[in-house]
Amino acid sequence: MTAHLVPRIACIEIPVSNLKASVEWYTRVLGLSLMGELQESWKEAMLHFPGNPTGVPAVYLVQTGSPDRLKFYNTNYGYTQSIIDFYTADLAGFHRHLTEHGVATNREKLELKPGETSGFGFMDPDGNSLGATNAVLTQPKKTKGKANAAVV
Repeated sequence: MTAHLVPRIACIEIPVSNLKASVEWYTRVLGLSLMGELQESWKEAMLHFPGNPTGVPAVYLVQTGSPDRLKFYNTNYGYTQSIIDFYTADLAGFHRHLTEHGVATNREKLELKPGETSGFGFMDPDGNSLGATNAVLTQPKKTKGKANAAVV
């Protein structure tokens, strides 16, 4: 098999109930940009991150009547697990930003020690479980039994 046959994620597809409302939320709250001009006939929309950086997946919102959403219950820790974690260097600032935009998080307060790596969860208006982290992922070293060895 050829090495690096799949070198990265191209896009993340998220189910939504109302495309127009979801595009507005993802652009206003998360700062994503819509690719193109939203049309009334659209049932899907592609959004990208500021600067459209190479290698960063796009977000593909898909309007659907299905009640299925992106989430699952983590029985190891007893909470709803985020499916997608958004990176931010200023985790506490992003937490304040979400709170100011009326988005509930799973942590009422977020106080970090200097250099501390952490994260928190939140939901989009459709109940898709999202998260935020300040963890920087690097190429993993070959280690035995350490699933999180690549988190810096």
